[in-house]
Amino acid sequence: MIDFYGIYAQYTTIVKALLILVIGLIASKIISNVSGKLTTSKLGSHIGSVTKNIVFYVLVLATVIAFLGVFEIDITGILAAAGILGIVIGFAAQTSVSNIISGFFLIADKPFEIGEAIEIDGQAGYVLDISLLSTRIRTFDNRYLRIPNSTVANARIVNLSRYEIRRLDIPVGIAYKENIQKALEILNSVIRSNETVLIEPEPLVIITRFGESGIDFEIRVWIQRSALFTVRTELIEGIKNAFDEAGIEIPFPHRTVYFGGEKAKS
Repeated sequence: MIDFYGIYAQYTTIVKALLILVIGLIASKIISNVSGKLTTSKLGSHIGSVTKNIVFYVLVLATVIAFLGVFEIDITGILAAAGILGIVIGFAAQTSVSNIISGFFLIADKPFEIGEAIEIDGQAGYVLDISLLSTRIRTFDNRYLRIPNSTVANARIVNLSRYEIRRLDIPVGIAYKENIQKALEILNSVIRSNETVLIEPEPLVIITRFGESGIDFEIRVWIQRSALFTVRTELIEGIKNAFDEAGIEIPFPHRTVYFGGEKAKS
């Protein structure tokens, strides 16, 4: 005799388990996305990205446990085996664990956010993503760079876009025979004629030292970060043209060589 009740019960159990699995996975995706967006709006994209991943995996794990529970599978043994396996994997993947811990330190410290321009040990670019294991960067020459979080956490990090204004330093020199006061007037005139240079903080031209071939100056001006490279080019071009018009020589390295009592220059 066919046990229709038993077949119906098994069918119901399977359908229930599948519904829990499907709904759980969909809910995990939706809830993780919402939590990521909420966290991003309050704490920044850095923490938002990590929060999204953590919430997703926790909910997926809960869904799998609920799925197995429908079939009345004792998951105590599975959890114990998973714990032992986790310990073994932990010893075998110490580098990954170090990256995860470093990722949490980066979240707490927040030295940069997604989309900001940074420099890490000489490598510069825009932050694409910050995961639990690594930080991904698109360099300024459009290369993909992945750096483990443990390396990032111990590296010297320079955030190039945290502040809206930047100071631009341009070194320039004049020959020893030239008039220092005249050179200062020309440099200040070039700076004032550039409308992108900010008035506050006040631009500054200082004499830095007696150089090998002339007197060394340094121009220090404040500008909007977005105009950094444009203003650098404009000022260098303007200084060169102004010095040429005034007949002021920009020195180049040279040496004087002595041969006994006779002197030769090169």
